[in-house]
Amino acid sequence: MRFIRSALTAMVCLLAAGTQKDLPILEATRPVVSIREGETLQKDAWRLAPEVKPDVYEVSIEGGRPKKVTFITDVGSISFDVKEDDQYDFIIRHGSDLCLTRIVGVRSVPAAVFDAAYRTAHAGKSSVEVPEVYELVNVAIAMTPTGLADRNLVYHDSAYYQEMRAWFDPHRNHPLLAALDAVLNPSQGIYASLKMNAYAFEFDRDGRIVQSKVYDRTAFTNEKKNTLRPFVEQLQSFADTTKFRAFYRRSLPTYAEQVAFYEKEAGLGAMRAWLDRNFPRSRGYDSVKVVFSPLVAYSQSSTWLESNGFRELQAHVNFPYLQDLPRRTKGATLSKAAETILRGDIVFTELNHGYINPEADAHGDRVAQAISRRDHWVNPDRGSVYYPGMAAFNEYMNWGLVSLRAIDMAPAGEQEILVRIVDNMMTGRRGFPRFAAFDAFLVDQYRHREAGRTVADLYPRIIEWFERENAANVSW
Repeated sequence: MRFIRSALTAMVCLLAAGTQKDLPILEATRPVVSIREGETLQKDAWRLAPEVKPDVYEVSIEGGRPKKVTFITDVGSISFDVKEDDQYDFIIRHGSDLCLTRIVGVRSVPAAVFDAAYRTAHAGKSSVEVPEVYELVNVAIAMTPTGLADRNLVYHDSAYYQEMRAWFDPHRNHPLLAALDAVLNPSQGIYASLKMNAYAFEFDRDGRIVQSKVYDRTAFTNEKKNTLRPFVEQLQSFADTTKFRAFYRRSLPTYAEQVAFYEKEAGLGAMRAWLDRNFPRSRGYDSVKVVFSPLVAYSQSSTWLESNGFRELQAHVNFPYLQDLPRRTKGATLSKAAETILRGDIVFTELNHGYINPEADAHGDRVAQAISRRDHWVNPDRGSVYYPGMAAFNEYMNWGLVSLRAIDMAPAGEQEILVRIVDNMMTGRRGFPRFAAFDAFLVDQYRHREAGRTVADLYPRIIEWFERENAANVSW
């Protein structure tokens, strides 16, 4: 299993330069490392990402008992007896790369427990919702100095935003907003984690914010703690002081209208069927949830949870406002059908991570090596925490699948327009310089694939293309 590097990594402080030379060093000649936790060996489970400093691996500690954890390379190994709340720093040296690595012990709590009643109620279903505590957190983030200033984080150009500001502006000095800004301002990488984890809380009958009966946390799959939990008391005060629940009730028609787009127009069922068909080894998901806020601008994320053999995929997205469409079309004229497909990309690009990430993990060693020449694949101006390591490969595949979906579902005369829109966005605004070339290759492979072959079947050819590109004009 590939451990997704969470947004939390970006907020962890850098190891002090003066202490790095004193850290133990583990040598490696391959970009992957095996990890043994207790008696369980996870073969090639950890992909080196030297640009993440430090790269954090969280260990679940059960019953307070220390757990022996060993990182194993093709050259040697290093072990620690990991205790709850302690951290252990070392370096993995891979060629000229010094990969600063941190092991952290975290109390073991399952992210979700899907009991028989939950499984019966949600099996085979897709749902779309703007949950109440989730929206409370999005309102609070929108009212922080960071949220007020950053139009890429919070969507400012809707009537709903103006209504929100009119209601909550008198409370801009509430202590919660300063507390949230204190973690958002240094590193907005924590944003997605805070927002997503809000789904693990709800209001009880007395209006108190309580833990969900199902979820402990709902952020990225490798996070072992709910990052929002320290803020719950202040969230309660903010909700009470601002009469948030009255605002939420007043806004129900807006939520219902936006939910209807996803339920009736975007074609969630068709998206799931397309992904299930093209990634048959994924086993699909028993339940799919689309969770969103009208306040989210251009931030999407996803997570998947498993309990009692029941698998759930959650897409945490924004709403695709129609007035925002020219931002992507750049003047292109589209039919209503093509517009709807384009607006549906927001949720499709998160659902598909539940399929493409595990598929990449199955080819982990080769993929990690094929994407190793980072500056070839990602604009270096974006910084080291922008799609590090295999995340870059998965983002190429993510939006490549958007083009393939357009080929299958868009009107024939508009397929190439939609592909070109994706290419321009990815190579320009998103900072993936080789995407257009990759997309052309992928679309050609898909159009000319043998009968019965799926996207998953094309992965060996896709990886070969990355390997050739990665090696181009490089002296090894």
